[in-house]
Amino acid sequence: MFEKLLLAVTITFSLNFFFQVRVPEQHNSSTAYGPQPEQPVTILVTKSKK
Repeated sequence: MFEKLLLAVTITFSLNFFFQVRVPEQHNSSTAYGPQPEQPVTILVTKSKK
């Protein structure tokens, strides 16, 4: 029982750490492309004809 709890805590900590770590930005990459304007996300839904 204790081993399962320890495994669950370890997996949870590892996933949180994995998703919080970000790739360090290179100095030249942000100036080459410039700031990207934020655009709203568009979701296209099609309805099948029956």
